[in-house]
Amino acid sequence: MKIDHSFSPFTKINSKWIKDLKVRPETIRLLEENVDSTLFDISIKRIFSDTMPSQRRETIERINKWDFIRLKSFFKANENRIETKKQPTNWEKIFASHISDKGLISIIYKELSQLNNKTSNNPIKTWAGDMNRHFSKEDILMANRHMKRWSSSLIIREMQIKTTLRYHLTPVRMTKISKTNSNKCWRGCREKGTLIHCWWECKLAQPLWKTVWRFLKKLKIELPYDPAIPLLGIYPKSLKSAIPKVLCTQMFIAALFTIAKTWKQPKCPATDEWIKKMWYIYTMEYYSAAKQNKIIPFAITWMDLEGIMLSERSQREKDNLCMTPLI
Repeated sequence: MKIDHSFSPFTKINSKWIKDLKVRPETIRLLEENVDSTLFDISIKRIFSDTMPSQRRETIERINKWDFIRLKSFFKANENRIETKKQPTNWEKIFASHISDKGLISIIYKELSQLNNKTSNNPIKTWAGDMNRHFSKEDILMANRHMKRWSSSLIIREMQIKTTLRYHLTPVRMTKISKTNSNKCWRGCREKGTLIHCWWECKLAQPLWKTVWRFLKKLKIELPYDPAIPLLGIYPKSLKSAIPKVLCTQMFIAALFTIAKTWKQPKCPATDEWIKKMWYIYTMEYYSAAKQNKIIPFAITWMDLEGIMLSERSQREKDNLCMTPLI
């Protein structure tokens, strides 16, 4: 049977949304008066199944023979869709209560206009709760800009967006989804596996973040040891504008990639993997700058960090990873 895309268990039997059913009006009235009006209620009472209740036989005998064949075929073909027990959505309520399209456009318009007024969960406020602090409007704007700036690379922007919007699953979140009691960190530190813990507080993730800040000191960049900076891109207002945020962001994004790679593994994110990821980002940014004729700004940004990365690797590792200076 052909059915419209808006077909649901809550659609009424006399709805014009059901195409090609073509049963007589008196049959529909008979079902509404003696059985029910929605497809779910009619189907659940099994009047068109082989195990028909005896109290419904009188109603069936009064239905036209051809209508009975069409209805039985329809309910049998759509049994799985009709009998799925769930709460109706707002859209299902709209289409189920309107048997034709008369006045439907204005109702749909009102429903769509209300979507802008509905309050949604603000991930920045959730992050503020996790960090036990308050973010000002300027901080929130800075975090929102962080998702859209600093790189033309889609993979880097993807990680920025996923981190800010709390995309990654955690033990605490999986406990709620699967209804289990195990909400401890997957790395085996036996602490509660919240998002801020998995990214920052875990004792197995801390060595990598300390290495990142060690690199920053070598670059003569003084930043407070604050999770809001690498996770959300929220820099303190007291810092001078001369802080190279573009370079810092690339280093933080590489660290996030490295931590995410060992999200469920009981080991520390490796510094070598972080440097390797940074070199990959560095290479991609180099070719992007060359394509846009922006080699000089790129060289100014990356020159010092390139030397530090090369000094941290042995000659054999440089050869294996093809780490040759690009500047």
